[in-house]
Amino acid sequence: MTDLLCGFGGLAVCSSAVGLLDPLGPSAQLALAVGIGAVAVGLLLREGALVRTQTLMVVVITSVVEVMATRWLGLWDYRLGNLPVYLPALHAVIFLAVVAVTRALPARRLTVGCALAGVGLWAAWDLLLGERGDTVDVLWFVVLLGLCRHAETAARVPATVALTVPHDLVATGSGMVSYRPHDVTGLLSISAQPSAIVGGYAFIYCLASLTAPLLLGLRQRPAS
Repeated sequence: MTDLLCGFGGLAVCSSAVGLLDPLGPSAQLALAVGIGAVAVGLLLREGALVRTQTLMVVVITSVVEVMATRWLGLWDYRLGNLPVYLPALHAVIFLAVVAVTRALPARRLTVGCALAGVGLWAAWDLLLGERGDTVDVLWFVVLLGLCRHAETAARVPATVALTVPHDLVATGSGMVSYRPHDVTGLLSISAQPSAIVGGYAFIYCLASLTAPLLLGLRQRPAS
């Protein structure tokens, strides 16, 4: 129960604060960075060295993705036209919330299967019946299925769905972020529906899971 409260509660507080303060400008974004950073630290204190290292990797990877997606690929835009300074802390909170909620959920294939089925049905609906016919959504769903071969990533899928999909719907609904209708080639349509969101986060979390032990090993290697 504590994990559920920390996971859902922590992210809900941060998402609500972003919705209220982000429109007020860069100064408010700086205040959000401090506040969301405090939430991230509070969640980090509950975790061990491995999850803390994974969180560091998530922050690094998402920061690179944010720059590439907004400045080079033009996949989405933020309300004020800048990269909000609170984004690294927010991505840390999202990941730590996923970790906490995953611990609280039953570790069953049925839970993972239900989450994948829901995301897959939404992707199929958006491709066949959606206004844009989102092809990126389907591609990310295929990636998500492949990522589920990694046990830790698969176990985190239900929590990733439960947390990131509502968060992104609030972010787009409030105008914090808006997605371009097409990728840079103009060949792929984009509407950032759940399989794209969940697939993207799962890909980043899988990379963090794979690289964190290597980084920990380097830190713990005795000096020769």
